Amino acid sequence: MVDGRSNAEYFLLRKAAEEYRNKGYEVILNAPLQVLPGFEADLLVRKRDEVKVIAVKSRASLAASPRLRELAQVIDSKPGWSFELILVAEPERLDAPEGSKAFERDGILGRIEQAEKLLEMRYSDAALLLAWSAWEAAARVMIVEDGVADTGITKSGYILEQATFLGIISRDEYQHLREIQRYRNAIVHGFSHDGFADGLVTSLTQTVRRMVAAN
Repeated sequence: MVDGRSNAEYFLLRKAAEEYRNKGYEVILNAPLQVLPGFEADLLVRKRDEVKVIAVKSRASLAASPRLRELAQVIDSKPGWSFELILVAEPERLDAPEGSKAFERDGILGRIEQAEKLLEMRYSDAALLLAWSAWEAAARVMIVEDGVADTGITKSGYILEQATFLGIISRDEYQHLREIQRYRNAIVHGFSHDGFADGLVTSLTQTVRRMVAAN
């Protein structure tokens, strides 16, 4: 929790601020608003005559902000001003057996070794699944070490997004991992697939080994 915000709200707020700065806007965080005394905008951005008041909320904090509708009406009535609500996507937690524990580094490397052996035996699909689980475990370790609260078992897309935003992986790595994730999804959910190459598994195991070695 940062300044009363959830981690998800805080990181999305930072992401939005960065995107607006890159577009040439002046960016002010936690900006007091004279148009509605006592109210503070999560984000206020300006460019020439354009002003945007942005609220970044989870569903829980949205329910606890009864004056938000009033603020939106006041803002939208001002020439050149607009109100924007960014709703935080909550991590979808998945069911798991009681007592499930996250892998630590030794367990992650063990999974990678198993994946490499399966690949040598030409069990490429099984190797990919083990390598992907090792990647998620390694990314989760680094996310938690970066100060983000552990959210338990979530969908893999959430882990990918957080790892990218925190700089654990680059945008190029994100795109490559998204490609691998598509094959992982097909395999897990019982679909056949074309175009899969063993090199994807090898690149994934190498990525995990670098991540573990770096920390």
